[in-house]
Amino acid sequence: MDRPENLAITYHPARSGLEKFWGKLEAELLEIVWDNGPMTVKRALFFIRKKRLYAYTTIMTMMNHLVRKGILHREKKGHSFVYYPVLTRNEFLKVAAEDIIAGLLKDFPDITGPLLADKTHASKRRK
Repeated sequence: MDRPENLAITYHPARSGLEKFWGKLEAELLEIVWDNGPMTVKRALFFIRKKRLYAYTTIMTMMNHLVRKGILHREKKGHSFVYYPVLTRNEFLKVAAEDIIAGLLKDFPDITGPLLADKTHASKRRK
């Protein structure tokens, strides 16, 4: 899978799970869309309200942020927009990992290159 041109990836290593790349609510919304398929804001609100109470406009704003960040795409269907993931969860994680590793190799090749080689060698020995 090629990296979508407008996909914005920010990495926060101290956070856990998808929050390494997205805010808490953004990560929750992505999980909902990945787990349940394309959906409207109203449907996303139904799922998110099982955990917390948010306003419709808050969910709409967050989903539109995810469109601008390039991870969701939206299409007008009747009076509503339907939001679709641009990448699957695994495709996104692969692209994100590739971006992070490429950035480290570019900025810190003397440290990152040997470290990756050591990790790869150790991984092959365990198999």
